[in-house]
Amino acid sequence: MDKIWDYIVNKMPGELMVSLLIMFFIAIVAIILGHAIKKADPTKPPKGLAFIADWLVEFSLNCIDNNLGDAYDFAAPYFIFLITFIPLAFMSGLLGFATPMTYFTIPLCLAFVSWLGIQLSAIVFQKLDYLKGFTSPLPTWIPVFVPINILSKMSPLLSLSIRMFGNALAGSILMWLVYWGTGELSSLILNNFNIFGVVITPILHAYFDIFSTFIQTLIFVLLTMQLISIEIPAPVHKKEKNKKKEEKQTC
Repeated sequence: MDKIWDYIVNKMPGELMVSLLIMFFIAIVAIILGHAIKKADPTKPPKGLAFIADWLVEFSLNCIDNNLGDAYDFAAPYFIFLITFIPLAFMSGLLGFATPMTYFTIPLCLAFVSWLGIQLSAIVFQKLDYLKGFTSPLPTWIPVFVPINILSKMSPLLSLSIRMFGNALAGSILMWLVYWGTGELSSLILNNFNIFGVVITPILHAYFDIFSTFIQTLIFVLLTMQLISIEIPAPVHKKEKNKKKEEKQTC
């Protein structure tokens, strides 16, 4: 136990610690929202915390239904987690904390979960055709295409993770350069106050830490859905299939 605590205090990267705190915060908020939903009157429109919880669930389900079909409604918690965790992870730097997205392991883990969902969807819907895809574009077995197609299967993992990591790292480096440059200019007027930084940096923070954050969240979530939809024949509507089965049984 002492070794674990020593690692957390002295050796754990700050970005990883902040990401754990964000996940802990999301878990607490989820429990509070779930409690508010249980207390809400189902005969009346939701208000307050119940309204926020209802909006998050409704928004994620609508996105899933439009892109993948309602058979993927089970994935709603994951997409809700993405649209809450990614913005908080990007914007934690505004509060003086380390930015988790500048630690490549964290965007890589998020991308790996999305990539795993893409591959599992392909296996479920394509079955043996998934393995045949490694020999494409020809139907016959040609070994030279196998490593090329393996790399193509791995490309979403790299693109999803590197995109977020690159944007977060580029934003943090640019902000550091701006703070350094404005600090040097301000030192010519005042020794201990970054007068130019106070004027310039809020605008840049609004772009890199707020606007860009929501753009990256939107891109990551929609790309995940689109990459899954490419691997399945069409949006799968579970409710419609169940209705057809019921109609056949009644006939």
